[in-house]
Amino acid sequence: MASASKEEVIGKLNVRVVRGNNLAIADPLTHTSDPYVVLQYGAQKVKTSVQKKNPNPVWNEVLQLSVTNATKPVHLEVFDEDKFTADDSMGVAEINITDIYDAAKLDLKHATDGTRIKTIYPVGVNYLGGESHVQWKDGKVVQDLILKLKKVESGLIVVQLEWVHVPGVKL
Repeated sequence: MASASKEEVIGKLNVRVVRGNNLAIADPLTHTSDPYVVLQYGAQKVKTSVQKKNPNPVWNEVLQLSVTNATKPVHLEVFDEDKFTADDSMGVAEINITDIYDAAKLDLKHATDGTRIKTIYPVGVNYLGGESHVQWKDGKVVQDLILKLKKVESGLIVVQLEWVHVPGVKL
């Protein structure tokens, strides 16, 4: 039976987890890590594949989340896969999706490819490791981000967000 308080999906978010850079060494014996990324948004949880023995992994994997509230951030956590013990956290970040959501509400069908809609700067506690641009690319609203991992000595994760409209949903 469906819950009466079920939140309505306002759009989908494709998160391309591109790569990691200078991730922490989680296995001191082998001086490597076996990293993977977990994205959590509300009760949804999706993850990338494991990249064996690689502190600079390339995933280039697209994970999709259903968005119900644009003010709720996506939680990102990198883990080191361990065979015999619990997987170790290798850092966390949050992805603010308000900027891409606001851009998705605009009428951009006449915008030229590559048009920058908004630039977000790395200030305060926004996890950005560089400028982030929301832009119109190949008929889609996308945002490239370099995320600086927290709760760890080093590490960056590069992701690209793409807003996917849900038929029948007016933003």
